[in-house]
Amino acid sequence: MTLLKNYYSIYSTIHNDIKDLIKSGNYERIILDLMNASKTIFPGHYIHQDNQARGECDFVGAVTGEKFDAKIPIDKRQGKMIGSRNGDVGALTTELRKEALEFQYCFLGDHKKPIRELNLFKKMKNNINKTKAEENVIFFIPYPIVFDFENFPLIGASDLLKKIYQELATDTDISRKHLYAIYISFDRKMVLRNLETDKREYIQFPEIQHYIDYDIKHIEIN
Repeated sequence: MTLLKNYYSIYSTIHNDIKDLIKSGNYERIILDLMNASKTIFPGHYIHQDNQARGECDFVGAVTGEKFDAKIPIDKRQGKMIGSRNGDVGALTTELRKEALEFQYCFLGDHKKPIRELNLFKKMKNNINKTKAEENVIFFIPYPIVFDFENFPLIGASDLLKKIYQELATDTDISRKHLYAIYISFDRKMVLRNLETDKREYIQFPEIQHYIDYDIKHIEIN
């Protein structure tokens, strides 16, 4: 039986405008637009809380009052890569690509790496710990973190985000909150994903290509 037939690699380019996306908080507007465009993952209507002087969350359900806080899983050092005048977006791109590839070391070789030692796991856990118990968390990941596209035949299979969620569920108290991820699919759509149920919704959002673009290289292994 052939275990591996095709190999896909991704080459992403994060444009300099990504600085404006993150520094100005534009990503919160993008998240809100996607939430209100959603039919299944976010079925209600949501509003942004402009006044957050007392640590209020970013979004609330207009009817339910359900609370959501948006997080980009980058650490302080990575933030400086794009936040300073001399920020190195190329270096950040390289680091994020390495983080996505870290997952393979959890299963390969004699010295398998535990999920909780992955950089992305540590950053997501840190993000969660900064939110209140009743606040849901939306991780906005502005690059293709996992191999995913609409009508993907392996939905439900373990990937980096699924394994991280499973580890978070045993390592961190998330009993009163739901975790979501918003990221880019390989067919250039935005994926809205409930990490608990693994349900996904795919939405066309051309604006994101202003900040990031990528090519997919396909190699068939005989």
